[in-house]
Amino acid sequence: MERESSMYPDDENQDNRPSFQRVSVEDPMEMKIFGVNACRAFFEHRQDQIVRAYFAEDVAYRFGYIMKACAKARKAYRIVDSYELDKIAETRSHQGICFLVKKIDPFTIKEYLDASIELDTDCLVALERLGNPHNVGSILRTCAHFGVEGLLVSDAVVSQNGSSLRSAEGGAEFVQFVHGGRLSEALPIFKAAGYTVVATSSHQGENIYKTDLPDKMLLMMGPESSGLSDFLIEDADQIIRIPGSENVESLNVATATGIVLGEYWRQKEFEPGQSLSPYKEDPDFEDLGGDDEAYDV
Repeated sequence: MERESSMYPDDENQDNRPSFQRVSVEDPMEMKIFGVNACRAFFEHRQDQIVRAYFAEDVAYRFGYIMKACAKARKAYRIVDSYELDKIAETRSHQGICFLVKKIDPFTIKEYLDASIELDTDCLVALERLGNPHNVGSILRTCAHFGVEGLLVSDAVVSQNGSSLRSAEGGAEFVQFVHGGRLSEALPIFKAAGYTVVATSSHQGENIYKTDLPDKMLLMMGPESSGLSDFLIEDADQIIRIPGSENVESLNVATATGIVLGEYWRQKEFEPGQSLSPYKEDPDFEDLGGDDEAYDV
């Protein structure tokens, strides 16, 4: 079953349109996001970036206010069965909602440093060789919780992965991706800007709970299987480790990131600085309220 709203909701020829089969993202400047919290956060902060919306018929009533906003903005949306939405979102983890949205380019290192130049306390997390979208999403969520507004990645594709944003549970709207290319080449730039480069290791370094963490910190995190590359550890200003029972080889990278950021927050009584994300401020669309009534089309 499928119900469709055109960009012009009063179009009398809707029933004559061909049946919808599959959405392919052909525009390189567009991407799909899915999941209730990810889509709701995107809607709250970046309504104008939504190109099209899709809802599973069994839960569509929960998103009536989004459909009303789409109709008012003359944006297309469709109500489809769950099987069809599986094909549209290209996953079964969509939770009944999927958006086709415009991509936002990550910050360059210069743009991030320009935006945060007056901050006395700042933490930026840098990822090395982390391609698992669920780990990246969990780290995004953790960064948002502890007010960390920058995530340095070597590949911009990481920031445009729907599974990462789904796992972030809306946290991606509060963290700015920063495209830095090779991490080894980015380190001298951040050092020159006053950041202390901190490496994490499960086998060496200072006990994090007995260490004063720097006010402006670039925290490097690597894959749990092999850790950070040796040359990055050698370039670090400080190496820290998380003490434990040693019953297991290492912690999951997202878990380790959360422990370090939690300690950083505790030590600094950290408060988020000025918004770095260009879409974190109040959206341009007027508030249509949280009414979850179904919107018939």
